Amino acid sequence: MNNSAVSLEDLGWSPAHFALPHLDANQCLSRVTVEHRGGYELAGPEGVFEAVLDGLLRESATNPTDYPAVGDWVIHSMDPVDHHRRGIQAVLPRKSRILRKAPGAAPIPQVVAANVDVLGVVISADQSLDLQIVERYLVIAEGGGACPVVIVNKSDLGGAASTRDQLMQRGISCPIAVISAKNGEGLSEISRLFGAGDTLAVTGPSGVGKSTLVNRLLGEESLATGSVTQDGSGRHTTIRRELLVVDHGVVIDTPGLREVQIWDSMGLEKVFYEISAASRNCKFADCTHRGEPGCSVLSEVDGGQIDINRLSSYLSLWEEISILEREIDEYQRSQRRRRDGKRT
Repeated sequence: MNNSAVSLEDLGWSPAHFALPHLDANQCLSRVTVEHRGGYELAGPEGVFEAVLDGLLRESATNPTDYPAVGDWVIHSMDPVDHHRRGIQAVLPRKSRILRKAPGAAPIPQVVAANVDVLGVVISADQSLDLQIVERYLVIAEGGGACPVVIVNKSDLGGAASTRDQLMQRGISCPIAVISAKNGEGLSEISRLFGAGDTLAVTGPSGVGKSTLVNRLLGEESLATGSVTQDGSGRHTTIRRELLVVDHGVVIDTPGLREVQIWDSMGLEKVFYEISAASRNCKFADCTHRGEPGCSVLSEVDGGQIDINRLSSYLSLWEEISILEREIDEYQRSQRRRRDGKRT
């Protein structure tokens, strides 16, 4: 992205989703395009700027999710507050957020991208398909308020039809697009998934061709792409999240995620819709679907209406979330004890 001004509409602004805030004479509204360690890049009607957090915003933040993320709409000063960098003074309310547990031992959340309309989970047709990983991404999308779509890339290498069949047999109900980012096959499917002003974020494991796809949508070789290893997989090349304007919308490119740990259970019921529906008929409201009498879910597994592998994935995610919730409670208690200790 060059240093010229970019209209709010080109950046994905929609009056249907956002209320235009009051701005003082020395303030501007822009969108976060890149997040650095300790800084940001913004784009908007007044141009492209580097920015840092304003002191008041930093002090008022009570949670890591209060800080700006790629895709956020922010109010910032026009005058530099740190050498040439502007000061971000406020983050507008988000219509969606792609959230996961941050890497590391501490149980804290991380916003991968904000104000995303469609989350494209990119997988490669020539790599072995990990259905549980796909389901994790879909839970993250649904839980964050974005519409998920699975993008099966590298159809030119074969195996795309089999991959699509496996996804459908698993019960994946979101749209599935089969493409070749290398030769442009199926790109029209992607274009139909997000319209003018929409924001598409692409995510997925390393080496599946996310940056090649984004370059195709841009119509130029803007992002670096890696060579292919001997086993046919690509090398990880994207090292940061970045928002880019394409012909009919906005795309956020993300690095391959080494850890795909969901933060909460908000998307589980939508992704595992058949289990959610069956559970309403269980004898006990707190049925765990692990052997209780009158379990409607297990009855449908026995009857073939629910795939046992789907139930196994669902239960595994529930157990992971339960463990995470206990870790969060203990972490928050330890933080309170540390703060209380400093006051005495």
